[in-house]
Amino acid sequence: MKRYGELLRIPGLVAVVLSQLIARFPGGMLSLGILIHLQRQTGNFTIPGLTLAAMSIGQAIASPLSSRLMSKFGIRRVIGTVLTLCTIATTVIALVPLNHLDAVIMGFVVGLTLAPIQPAARAVYPTLVPKKQLQSLQSLDASIQELIWIGGPVIVVSLATQVSSAAGVLASALIGLVGGIWFLSRPQVSRAQLEPSTGRMGAVLKRPPVIIGVVTGLLVVGSFGAIEAATVSAFGSGKDSAAGLVLALWAATSLIGGLAMGHTPMGPWSLSRRLGVVALGTALAMFTLDPILLTFALLLSGFGVAPAMTVQYAIATESVDKGDVPESLGWLATGWVMGAALASAVAGVAIDIWGTTGGFAAGTVFAVLAALVPAIWVKKLPDLRHLSH
Repeated sequence: MKRYGELLRIPGLVAVVLSQLIARFPGGMLSLGILIHLQRQTGNFTIPGLTLAAMSIGQAIASPLSSRLMSKFGIRRVIGTVLTLCTIATTVIALVPLNHLDAVIMGFVVGLTLAPIQPAARAVYPTLVPKKQLQSLQSLDASIQELIWIGGPVIVVSLATQVSSAAGVLASALIGLVGGIWFLSRPQVSRAQLEPSTGRMGAVLKRPPVIIGVVTGLLVVGSFGAIEAATVSAFGSGKDSAAGLVLALWAATSLIGGLAMGHTPMGPWSLSRRLGVVALGTALAMFTLDPILLTFALLLSGFGVAPAMTVQYAIATESVDKGDVPESLGWLATGWVMGAALASAVAGVAIDIWGTTGGFAAGTVFAVLAALVPAIWVKKLPDLRHLSH
């Protein structure tokens, strides 16, 4: 923990890390908030599902594009613009009664205008700390982002049940807006000069390490979506369900794992090994419906999540020129969104056919494939052990 203590003493770093974390909180709130709100308005799950699918498509398209635009027009101009548009679109969904088509269109607009906070923060981090401390900072960031998945759903559900479903959606917009303004107002961000992109849009995908990072990100985040669906299936979705607590503990173990492994060297095999931990825990969950054993299996899986994300970030960052880092991270985010959408659909079908075991089986397939991809193409991955020195 000494490494993190040294980081937190760097002037301005705490404000940048906390502001970007708050700005990204809608990531753990918007989908659930919109789902609950539109379901209450329409009385079905079809329209909310289509709206969330449209939001995912918009986000997948926008992530690399808006991230790349930051290198050309600057962080504050790009994020300030999309943050304003996203806040307006989210507010419309919360307050304006929409017909089915308009709801889907607004969902697409929300996804298209989600601010690329994480790529911006990752592009700024190298200007805040020496090279030898960058890995620890990236690991800290990957770990504390689990707070988004622990606190976000709790806030939304509490507001939706105690106030109104619109309040949950509005809170997502407000938190993201406040965090975004705080992030953009930091001197370290406002002064940041990103190097221009070096090639055409999508050129970074010609780099094998970037492709491996995007594919493994798609697969492992896909496994998360399946795990979440299977956990809800196992523990139920009623008021007395323990699913929320179990998923919160799962995210907490990811945070612990990320902090514990933040300083460990990242060699070519690191990504496969860390994803292997996720796959092992998910696979063990297939063989039991006992709540305690199931929880322990998920906790084991959680220990590999943030450490694996740290390696993915490092690969996407270190395998391209500095001017292409935001776009590279944008494609990484696109893979995550596509994986979550794909696996949630697959897991839903598997649960309907084979029950809870089918959901965890789907998650296991995604997690095993995520671990195999970097193992098969390990010679294409960079050796990043020098970053921990």
